[in-house]
Amino acid sequence: MSLLAVALVVVAVAVWPGQATHVGWLRSETGAVDEPAAAALTVDEVADASVLLALALQSGRGMVQALEEVAGVSAAGAGEDLRRVAAALRWGRSMSQAWTYARGVWGPTATAFVVADAVGAPSASVLLDAATSLRDAEARRLEEAGGKAAVMLVLPLGLCFLPAFIATAVVPIVAVLVGTQLG
Repeated sequence: MSLLAVALVVVAVAVWPGQATHVGWLRSETGAVDEPAAAALTVDEVADASVLLALALQSGRGMVQALEEVAGVSAAGAGEDLRRVAAALRWGRSMSQAWTYARGVWGPTATAFVVADAVGAPSASVLLDAATSLRDAEARRLEEAGGKAAVMLVLPLGLCFLPAFIATAVVPIVAVLVGTQLG
């Protein structure tokens, strides 16, 4: 029985999906993949930084100044990416080129900046929408991952508990019934 349990644990570990990571890869201007950034970055940190960017822009800060100020108060990973984008803008890169220096998780925020820059619209309300969409997408991803975990747990639990239930409940009852019928 213990050999079966060990085998099931080994199989479960082997087929369990890898932990999803929110840390993207940095893209160079040519589209090549560079080394991963040192500091981890979560979707919540990006959404929080997006809201702070919207507030900084609403208060009258310039684009680069808002990026640098929010980078100073954001989590380490978000700060690194925002500093890169601000530096690229200072170097004269276009908005779409500047956001290629940030990780992929910044997608909705980068899109908000690029679209707002292209049409000349204020980007604060679009950034707030981007932060909301980031949080909604992360909530859906977590819910989906929880559902997958529940489905993946059914087989190992069934294979472990069903034999145990049969050995501790069904077999003794059958033995007692057979014993009373024969005796």
